[in-house]
Amino acid sequence: MTEYYPKPGLKITIDPRRCIANAKCTTVAPGIYVLDDETGVAVLENEERATIEQLFAGARACPTQAIIIEQYGKRVFPLILTPMWGDGNPVAKGDNNESPE
Repeated sequence: MTEYYPKPGLKITIDPRRCIANAKCTTVAPGIYVLDDETGVAVLENEERATIEQLFAGARACPTQAIIIEQYGKRVFPLILTPMWGDGNPVAKGDNNESPE
């Protein structure tokens, strides 16, 4: 993973395994996010002149969420949410007051 520190307290990580090179980040933040010619993976360029808005716009545009933004050590995009169903269900089998069959 490639890490960038464009602003004090801000860390941008681009996961090359998740990047599919569709270039949506380069469309919304041209000259800030670019695709590497050799790998096709997004990279930050001219990060010192990038605005916070451009950095977040590129991350939000990524369909695979390959761009991760942390601020002062806390992940702010994309947020990690707990599952609403499936394996994360807090109700264990047999805890619903039903009699066993």
